[in-house]
Amino acid sequence: MEPRRMIYVPGAEQWVAVGQYVQAVKTAKANPEARFPYGLTCWWPCTGTEIIEQFRKGMHDRISDGVPYSRREEENVS
Repeated sequence: MEPRRMIYVPGAEQWVAVGQYVQAVKTAKANPEARFPYGLTCWWPCTGTEIIEQFRKGMHDRISDGVPYSRREEENVS
């Protein structure tokens, strides 16, 4: 059995499976005006639009860092 890939969500202070993360981002994107209990990077309530902005910023940061996925925990980059 292959281990599940996990992503740390600072806003929730927990690790979630990649599938859960993707589903949450899709839900936020489909509901830009809805308020969610917390964002991806913050603990306070956010709109779907704000969550998508946080997702994009995180994606750009990971691309710019240039750290391979397999070494992210070694480099302390999530």
